[in-house]
Amino acid sequence: MLKIKWTILLLLVTNMIAFAQAGLKLSGKLRVLEPTEIRLETIFGERILTMQVENNQAFQTECKEITPDVYVLYVGETRQPIYLTNKEVTIKGFYDNKNVDNSSISFTGIDKYYELAEWLPKEKVDRKKTISPEVKGKLEMSMYSALAYLANIPVYEPNKFLWDCMSEEAKTTYSGKWLGQRLDSLKKLAIGAKAHDFTYVDPEGKEVRLSDFRGKFVLVDFWASWCGPCRQEMKSLLPIYNELKGDDLVFISVSLDKREKDWRNMLDVEKLPWVMLWNKEGFTIGDAPNTIQKAYGFYGIPFIVLIDKEGRFIARGLRGERVKEEILKARGK
Repeated sequence: MLKIKWTILLLLVTNMIAFAQAGLKLSGKLRVLEPTEIRLETIFGERILTMQVENNQAFQTECKEITPDVYVLYVGETRQPIYLTNKEVTIKGFYDNKNVDNSSISFTGIDKYYELAEWLPKEKVDRKKTISPEVKGKLEMSMYSALAYLANIPVYEPNKFLWDCMSEEAKTTYSGKWLGQRLDSLKKLAIGAKAHDFTYVDPEGKEVRLSDFRGKFVLVDFWASWCGPCRQEMKSLLPIYNELKGDDLVFISVSLDKREKDWRNMLDVEKLPWVMLWNKEGFTIGDAPNTIQKAYGFYGIPFIVLIDKEGRFIARGLRGERVKEEILKARGK
């Protein structure tokens, strides 16, 4: 009887110790040029753990119970999104705060992050990134929304696919909430969404609206005279236009030249036979897109979309032969 009581007590103590140690802990040793801060934040910027690291000195944080999810780890000013669970993560290597490219840091205890990395898109260009449908049923909890965060695809459909793979509980996590917000902002750009009804001037100074062409398929090409690939794409559009033109189809090229004279010079040179308009806002490079770039969700040109007879997106990011293919598909041919 006494032996049984001692066994039960030992089990209770062991479980209490294990419970007390449960949680995320960061530990390791780094060579650094100067004292460096390591901190962990949620993707919304809430601080979770922080410590100061000295050169070649072992460090460790207290255990902190977290919800398994993607977090942001900072080593100095270097930012790394990473999927973490309630286990110890070791960080070792060399960090050069003056030239980060010289740094070499290794991690252990991030197996779930490596699992996610296997599903990240292989494409380098954002608009071409895809998520393999085979991922469905292969991940758990917030790993689907974490994958969306890490992949950072600026297109509605792959994000919606990952959202539909999630449980309601997973949607309440940090990355789940982020993905919900992401979908809200991308929904207006989804295939089938209503295209923004712009108004620009034609060469005669007359205002022309997209909605003037309701009842027709509309191909809209955003370009600028200084953009070499844009001019080349226009030349590719000409034979497609000549082959497929009809009462049910309109081509519109919207110039994003900042100077009207540059647009008009191009008109004289190219003499294209479809609707030519000018957006005097011009094209904005970087993280501050102009009104039409925000409305249509593009950061580079040429950018071509096909819009149906009701003014909804049929296809986005078209180039080359895909233009012809999508028009024929829209016509049911």
